[in-house]
Amino acid sequence: MSQMGVTATEQAIQNSSFDPEFGVLVVGLLGYDGANLVRQSADTLAMKMTVVGSVTYIAVAAPGTAQATAKWQVKKLDETSGLVITYADGDAEFDNVATDLTALSYS
Repeated sequence: MSQMGVTATEQAIQNSSFDPEFGVLVVGLLGYDGANLVRQSADTLAMKMTVVGSVTYIAVAAPGTAQATAKWQVKKLDETSGLVITYADGDAEFDNVATDLTALSYS
């Protein structure tokens, strides 16, 4: 395997992923924000939330993403009769704007 001109064996990769404190292999989550491969964690994403009655809309994107830029992942949590989660445009892609979360189409 090669990354940026450095050849790494499978063993070297596993050694660098080993957490000696817990004695386990550790893997970081990566996600695609529509433009870049980025590390995913709650504190590395911009978030917008809108609550209307028993419906909550949540949008996440890479930090600094303008709300009018179509690089947001948007979901709708409807608790009217149980919890139903749907995504804007029917998918979990980072391809929506976040200017008015209630105006998007969810399925």
